[in-house]
Amino acid sequence: MTPRILVSAADRDLPLAVGVKVALDPRQRHYLTRVLRLGPGAEVELFDGQGARWRARLDGAGEGASLIIHEAAPATPESPLAIHLGQCLSSADKMDWTIEKAVELGATTITPLFSSRSQVRLDEARARRKLEHWRAIAEAACMQSGRDVLPSVAEPQPIGPWLDQASVSLRLVLDPRATLSLSACMRETAPLPTAICLLAGPESGLDERELAAASAAGFRAVSLGPRVLRTETAGLAAIAALQALAGDF
Repeated sequence: MTPRILVSAADRDLPLAVGVKVALDPRQRHYLTRVLRLGPGAEVELFDGQGARWRARLDGAGEGASLIIHEAAPATPESPLAIHLGQCLSSADKMDWTIEKAVELGATTITPLFSSRSQVRLDEARARRKLEHWRAIAEAACMQSGRDVLPSVAEPQPIGPWLDQASVSLRLVLDPRATLSLSACMRETAPLPTAICLLAGPESGLDERELAAASAAGFRAVSLGPRVLRTETAGLAAIAALQALAGDF
């Protein structure tokens, strides 16, 4: 598989195009030349995180290594759904897993949320470090999965303001006690909207006030069948089901 590198067009003076030499940051140089042990002339794919892809060749070695674009390449199609996952904070490994797999499954935006039953508490400094970490996970997942549009990982925020900001037509909150299943809800709302907000609770679930606030903000409570799914599974299962209904799978 050809290695892939994210090169943000926003960070460059020149637009990415055939013939352009692309400088690598230390992390990218290390990955290509030390981890993968690529030499001059090796083929590498570039993507800009906004839907464009190019083929390039490694030029030079060591700290002078760079890439020279030699061909535009067809981009991977995105899902017809724009899915915004509001994921209540869970323990480190679980949250990392959820963000990584949500990117692989095609989520377009992920917002970590503070909720009353979240076992994780972040002060301002730790939240900033976590956000950088989660964005790096999203970038790596985007590279691995072949996506050319980099999903957004928003700053962690309380669940209340996030609910109030949700403005898409279909808003869903996952609740194992809900009498309406996800599949039944989708049949009721056919045709499937192109933008969906999805709220997944923490390990102990959303409390009654949060569920009431979600309902007041227009979120429909849906279940994912007779089994109670863990926090790191529920949102991902819902995204996969929605993508299948939309024809993305």
